[in-house]
Amino acid sequence: MAEQKNDFLKLKLTIPVEWQGQEIRELDLSKLREMTGEELNVVYNLYETQGGEGLVMQEGKLLFAQIIASRITGYPLEAIYKIKAKDSVTLKNRVYRFFFLAA
Repeated sequence: MAEQKNDFLKLKLTIPVEWQGQEIRELDLSKLREMTGEELNVVYNLYETQGGEGLVMQEGKLLFAQIIASRITGYPLEAIYKIKAKDSVTLKNRVYRFFFLAA
């Protein structure tokens, strides 16, 4: 049996986050592959209403990645904000990688 390659869209948190009695240990961003342009427009609009700046390359911003993670995983944005800084930067980099770099 061949060993499966790790999916870069499955982010195991180095420090779990507690949100309303639920422990979040991993963010599964693999639903990004199914996201439509219509859903992406909703994310762009939410990014702007949340105070996101810079219409160029917003995919490289932490706030954009946090909004994407919230939409894809179903966790509220407030829970995503609680993720530690190191994991947050990893999240941002993986979202950016999905949109702009080869897997």
